[in-house]
Amino acid sequence: MTDTHRPAANPNRARPPREGRSNGQWLVDGTTPLNHNEEFKAEEDSLDVRQRIEQVYSKQGFDSIPTDDVHGRFRWWGLYTQRKQGIGGHRTASLGPDELSDSYFMLRVRLDGGALTTDQVRVIADISTEFGRDTADISDRQNIQLHWIAIEDVPEIWRRLEAAGMQTTEACGDTPRVILGSPVAGIAADEIIDPTPVIEEIVSRYIGDPELTNLPRKFKSAITGHPSLDVVHEINDISLVGVVHPELGPGFDLWVGGGLSVSPRRAERLGLFVRAEEAAEVGTA
Repeated sequence: MTDTHRPAANPNRARPPREGRSNGQWLVDGTTPLNHNEEFKAEEDSLDVRQRIEQVYSKQGFDSIPTDDVHGRFRWWGLYTQRKQGIGGHRTASLGPDELSDSYFMLRVRLDGGALTTDQVRVIADISTEFGRDTADISDRQNIQLHWIAIEDVPEIWRRLEAAGMQTTEACGDTPRVILGSPVAGIAADEIIDPTPVIEEIVSRYIGDPELTNLPRKFKSAITGHPSLDVVHEINDISLVGVVHPELGPGFDLWVGGGLSVSPRRAERLGLFVRAEEAAEVGTA
């Protein structure tokens, strides 16, 4: 009989670091920044770079942008440099970021819950046509990615997106990334609970909060109220999936610790029922 108070060994648990190699645990390895990425993050809130983009770089052009901003802090506003044309993937490991980068950007628009109105689609289409060479990608995490964006055009693009209720805030960087949502949220007849209000509350309360803009790495979330578990909940740092409590009614089941990248592991179910009114606070905690 399994001891219910002592969990069995977890095959997904991260392995200890190799000899002489940090595992990125500051309390264990010391609080000295581990790499230059951590150093520039410690210097200032990376979201502060927006003021320089609007007042300096958009007026003085690409060559006026220092390396820590263009290859670092810009990510906090959804901006990555576009790779130069003609450079094959086999050369990316041997070239530095300045050698790989063109003087244009990919701009990522975060669409929490993956929901768009027809008016918002028209705004994105107009931006793509006017500023992005008619390009727009739909990413596997429910973002829209525009390409060939010039730094001179970024303030105007932000103005149009934000006027239509969209944003690029923390679309990249070591931040809470876009929240995946069910594509049938609020529509499916067999939905347990509509996650849309929870997603909207988390975004309005916490995206752009300085307390959460310097994380050790990107933080991925997913929320669904549909019984099909249609947000791939096992590969996110935190997921809330719809369940019905026998006494409290519809709410969310909490999963944590999933991820891909260099140390893939499946999320674990904590066995904690979360009421809808608690979900934003639980997720942030």
